[in-house]
Amino acid sequence: MNCIPTRISFAGLAQVLMLWAVGFTASAQIDRSKAPEPGPAPELNIGTSTEVKLSNGMTLIVVENHKTPSVYWSMTLEFQPFQEGDKAGMMDVASAMMSSGTESRTKAEIAEEIEFLGASFNTSATGFSARSLSKHTDTLLEIVADAVLNPTFPQEELDKVKTQMGSNLANIGTSPGEISANLVAAVNYGELHPYGEVMTEESLEAIAKEDLQAYHRKYFRPNVAYLIAIGDITPEEAQAKANKHFGTWRRSNIPFERVLPPAMPKGMEVHFAPVEGAVQSTINVTHAIPFPPGHPDATAAQVANSILGGGVFSGRLMQNLREDKAFTYGARSSLRTDPVMGQFSAYADVRTEVTDSAVVEFLYEIARIRNTQPDSTEMFTAKASLAGGFARSLESPGTVARFALNTSRYHLPEDYYQTYLSRLEAVTAEDVQRVAQEMIRFNNVNICVVGAPEIMEKLEVFDNHQGIDVYDAFGRRQIPREDAPEGLTVDDVLKRHFEAIGGKKAWGKVKTMVAEGSAEFGVGLNLQFRESIRLEKGNRAKRTEMLMSNQPVMVQLVTESAGSQSAMGETNAMDADELALQLSDLSPVRLLGLEKEGYSSRILGVEALDGIPCTLVEFTRDGLAETYWFNSEDGLMMQSKKPMGDGAFLVERLDLYLPHGEKALKVASSRKSVVDGQPIHQRTVRVSFNVELDDSLFQQD
Repeated sequence: MNCIPTRISFAGLAQVLMLWAVGFTASAQIDRSKAPEPGPAPELNIGTSTEVKLSNGMTLIVVENHKTPSVYWSMTLEFQPFQEGDKAGMMDVASAMMSSGTESRTKAEIAEEIEFLGASFNTSATGFSARSLSKHTDTLLEIVADAVLNPTFPQEELDKVKTQMGSNLANIGTSPGEISANLVAAVNYGELHPYGEVMTEESLEAIAKEDLQAYHRKYFRPNVAYLIAIGDITPEEAQAKANKHFGTWRRSNIPFERVLPPAMPKGMEVHFAPVEGAVQSTINVTHAIPFPPGHPDATAAQVANSILGGGVFSGRLMQNLREDKAFTYGARSSLRTDPVMGQFSAYADVRTEVTDSAVVEFLYEIARIRNTQPDSTEMFTAKASLAGGFARSLESPGTVARFALNTSRYHLPEDYYQTYLSRLEAVTAEDVQRVAQEMIRFNNVNICVVGAPEIMEKLEVFDNHQGIDVYDAFGRRQIPREDAPEGLTVDDVLKRHFEAIGGKKAWGKVKTMVAEGSAEFGVGLNLQFRESIRLEKGNRAKRTEMLMSNQPVMVQLVTESAGSQSAMGETNAMDADELALQLSDLSPVRLLGLEKEGYSSRILGVEALDGIPCTLVEFTRDGLAETYWFNSEDGLMMQSKKPMGDGAFLVERLDLYLPHGEKALKVASSRKSVVDGQPIHQRTVRVSFNVELDDSLFQQD
């Protein structure tokens, strides 16, 4: 049992550090032309932590804090990451399932017991966190230990988790941030590294209950577990409770897979993931880097990163791309430590039209941090910011536990955190440049961009390896767009599409349609919808209702003469352009008549969409283009991109064509789009044709 005495309270220690970080600005009153010299860093003794090893190999870390009558518990498992292969995402599923039930408790019963205590309990694939009043500690730990040591992973709960995750995966194509994360993981680490694996709909489907049971059996062992107790409890009490609730947990050898380092970029490589209709580009200039916790240059690297892309507005990237160029709301960088493989990233979301210019500025700032030493003001600002952040972190008892955990799991020196400020003070401008040259690469980097397809050509100038690689939303490399088969015409593509959905003749006989289903919005709102359409020439009309508990919450009306949208008691009329756009979309055979309306058409080529080869057809009028993706194998439309005004586009994904009505006309049961930044997933379950529609349905208020 190791015990470090406390000399300074949490609040007092934070005050001392904040004064050290910013208090010496008083000397700046003398000469504001240069940054002041900081005084010596205070000597720290950071709190009391007690560490003890239980007989089964579990490490217990205790931080006493009797200010409130509560105790916080957490557990972390430490083992070598492993490849999940064709079941990528298994750890994510396990994380969601760890408290889904045991032999003696269902998921609902666990939740009810926790709620009854007024406690909290969260799990992950590598541990848990829980909190309760001190008097409920034994009851809480009994529930927690049962949940995490004896999970049964009920099939019913697994099915629910997979359905929810599958829905999220289906919408990733509308989230540039998630696409970028997948792309960065794939190109920085590769598919043969655990950090390079990305969950897909196929890998999620392959995950079975037996996989979760095998993972838990192999890796959930006390000899790789760190149990932390923080709060109103003594080390002796914590050890007794840990032995009581976790003492029978049996140790076992943990599988160890050697993780090979990922291949580094062979030059300046551009990796691009297209998102149709995107008005912003997500840029990440990045590469993997060996950078374990406790690295000798970790503090100097913090200073270098703070100068490049840290702080609130002080970082060079923010000053350049936001304050000077107005390309973005925020541009930042990170140098992440990791026991297996760390990562450098410089990133921002920028307007589409300045994407290539923004990449130039990223590369300029990366070169500058490598090639020139920062001035004294930058050094002062970075050190003050880092010291202030360190000070604020010490206001939480959890920081002491985290420091103790890191010291133990990463084998850091006992005084590693006590001497942080001294190491920070000792960092020089020469250190910053040296570390930047060693850890932030310029000539061997991955330039990852997620954005509108039309910007890709402008990015070619940055790639000096083998040309731009194109990826899908899951970081899978795609075949670049190719020429369509010789002799293929737009009429051929449209004819095949209409044959696949029931035939032009049958669709031409449709006079009315009523479609019903559900609409899931990205904000967690789920509604029903009913759409009634009248296609009679000169008397076209549409009524769309969004319903909650069968009551309309939004109604859109479109007729030949007017259009309106009503919601929350307010009605807004459509302008002429919006009305024309809505009317033009009513006909199910609209594409066949576009050339008569003055549109020109052409085939753009063949490219993969979710790994499926698609023929792209473009229709253009008055400088505005509509693009459609038709499955080259079965002719079905998979995606459309239409202009919405002010440079914006509506991109809609279509899937699961099912037959409806006597003529078995096929309609896409799944339609996904993004409107005002919110993903919408429309699921059609029922379609009726040529039903009588009362005129009152389409009357404007």
